[in-house]
Amino acid sequence: MRQRLLALALVVVASIGIVAYFLRDAYPRSILVDGQQREYFFHQPQTVRQPVPLILMFHGFSGTAAGLRERSGLHELVDEYKTAVAYLDGQPSWHRPSEGRVNPDVRFIEEVIGKYSAAEIIDRNRVYLAGMSMGGDFVIRAASQRSDLIAAVVAQAMVTDQAVPAERAFPMLIIVGTEDDRVSEETLARVPDAFRSQGHEVTVICPEGVGHQWHPPLNRTLIEFLLQHSLD
Repeated sequence: MRQRLLALALVVVASIGIVAYFLRDAYPRSILVDGQQREYFFHQPQTVRQPVPLILMFHGFSGTAAGLRERSGLHELVDEYKTAVAYLDGQPSWHRPSEGRVNPDVRFIEEVIGKYSAAEIIDRNRVYLAGMSMGGDFVIRAASQRSDLIAAVVAQAMVTDQAVPAERAFPMLIIVGTEDDRVSEETLARVPDAFRSQGHEVTVICPEGVGHQWHPPLNRTLIEFLLQHSLD
């Protein structure tokens, strides 16, 4: 009888552990940024005890961190690639960075980086931004403003309408599907070339038959592109 009870107890403990593993980081966290509470999801690999790269994810206009988390599934690869992934929530979307003005969303980025680098969870030299649609426009502009903090970026289903200046030329991957009607062929040809003329390394991928959406089949391509780059 005791052996049966012990076996049952072990099964229960194991089941709880499995459930906890799959529910880990399933709820948003919050951080105070200049007096305002900002929310985000944070996922980190469970088997690594040293600072890891961090990918900050940005949703599109009227989207949410939870929605991009569900559609992209990028966090499902954190253990495989030994990298952390955070999905940030806009207010409700993103403020376009401009010179000479404090941007609340850039400050959000700075605070998240500061928190996890101070705790030695992330490698401050390997922080990346990735965004969808309006979030894709935002990550390029934010990295241009804080190129000292951001090693590389990925813009999916969007590119800026023009090249913007940056103190440091940073690598960028632009992913726009052939059926995406939000980005014109002219823009997709002109803007990457303009960034290249400023010294940026720009890679463009156009998945066949894909519209205005996040394209999960390229998640590994996205991560592998980013992890090639570092500030040091």
